[in-house]
Amino acid sequence: MSDVRRAYDLLRGYVGREWDRIKDIEWAEAAKELLLPAGDPASTTDPQAQPTETEPAPAPTTDYRTLARQILGVTPDADFATIRQAFEKLNGRTNPTLFPAGSDEAAQAAKLREKVTWAYQFLTAGTDETQKRFGSLEIE
Repeated sequence: MSDVRRAYDLLRGYVGREWDRIKDIEWAEAAKELLLPAGDPASTTDPQAQPTETEPAPAPTTDYRTLARQILGVTPDADFATIRQAFEKLNGRTNPTLFPAGSDEAAQAAKLREKVTWAYQFLTAGTDETQKRFGSLEIE
């Protein structure tokens, strides 16, 4: 077996595993939505239905920070360097150009890469630009 084929198979297996992990997170989020109380005016599809004048149901609380940390696979107390390292690792492995053009693996890798990028941007939104640029440099 050639080294290229072996690397391809390893990457394909990794992307498949990450795809399954993120799908599990999405299924967990969908299960949370199913537990919301029925009769929410926003969820009715009947155009004749009139919302009552009672107190509106609370909006579902989605903890995007926890979701982003799960996608990147970092702990809640992870610092910027750890978040960046996890992002770079996943971003490199989910590069769609590593797979044959137009294949299912390339499409899955592109979707995974979008989620990884979103998670990184969400977790680093409040980080200073100087920290983002120079925070991971090791100076002795």
